Amino acid sequence: MKVGNPFIITGKYVSNEYFCDREKEAAELVSNITNWRNTVLVSQRRMGKSGLIEHVFAMPEISKDYETFFVDIYDTANIEDFILLLGKEICTRLQSRGERLMEKFLMTANSIVASFSADPITGMPSIDLSLNGTNSAGRTMEQIFKFMENNVRPCIVAIDEFQQIADYHDGRKIIATLRKLVQNCKQTRFIFAGSNRRMMGQLFNSPSEPFFMSCTPLYLEAISLDKYAEFVEKHFENNGKHIEKQCIESAYKAYEGHTWYIQYIFNRIYENTAKGETANEQSVEIAVCNILDIFGHFFQEMLIAVSERQKSLLIALAKEGKVKNITGANFITDNKLKTASAVQGALKPLIENETITREDESYRITNRFFSIWLARRY
Repeated sequence: MKVGNPFIITGKYVSNEYFCDREKEAAELVSNITNWRNTVLVSQRRMGKSGLIEHVFAMPEISKDYETFFVDIYDTANIEDFILLLGKEICTRLQSRGERLMEKFLMTANSIVASFSADPITGMPSIDLSLNGTNSAGRTMEQIFKFMENNVRPCIVAIDEFQQIADYHDGRKIIATLRKLVQNCKQTRFIFAGSNRRMMGQLFNSPSEPFFMSCTPLYLEAISLDKYAEFVEKHFENNGKHIEKQCIESAYKAYEGHTWYIQYIFNRIYENTAKGETANEQSVEIAVCNILDIFGHFFQEMLIAVSERQKSLLIALAKEGKVKNITGANFITDNKLKTASAVQGALKPLIENETITREDESYRITNRFFSIWLARRY
């Protein structure tokens, strides 16, 4: 499949041609799958977890021998949402392989009711699921797992943002139920992915948690500069465009190799570079200014939604970039904040709604573009 801009930012995996590196991580994930090990995959948000999983699922050694299912549960609020999302993924995948497989799933998971319609715009068939209420959520999960275990081909289930389950009502009980079902699987493998390192660490590393030491860990770090530079140069040259290495290095270092942000910048630089032209360091600044201008109104709305103390903390953090001792005297004094307790009070809700994140013992604003917008505006 050929795309207009090779620097994909939608989060949707297209093909190996537009996927950068991750050779070691992909090999590890394939090894875990083929050697019957479950995986816990952890990284910052927008570092490429979903892309890696879909890349591995598309590899011939996986796609030809396994049935693959991938759900992102970030927007789910309860176990019923989770069940319907997983059920729809299974139905959609199986429908492409034949009606009989999908019918077998619906007969096994008989508390799931499916209705079929056509998309009014595309005309493509659409599946909607609901629960008929005759079985408990736990019983429905058992039925889904029973189907996967009895499927002709072994199944792989990837659950992204797995830590979300901990926020469900009776989340701990649900996690314990899932652990029991997973433990009893003989031919179904699981990838539990998450972006909240603290929560994922607690769920899989704490002796008091059901999933303690049950999965092989895989941490996703930034792609190396050399590999990413090679990827960028290839796509520019293949399309009759050129780019200076210093341009790539400048963008990479400014965002510490964080996949989505540098992809977004090179998506814009690629668009702004005509065939035969060469992108340079100035191209990075033009792209960033363009991005900040586009998101400016959205960022302004984000600021309106927070308190004055939270706004002051965000501006201070944006100017610093990242801070280890966020309640320390130096940070508070230098940025004219009030007291340590005031900072702590402002920080807590911003951590909870993921506006601020803590990585490697340092605090920073999660959205890198929002951070730069704040630092430049204030």
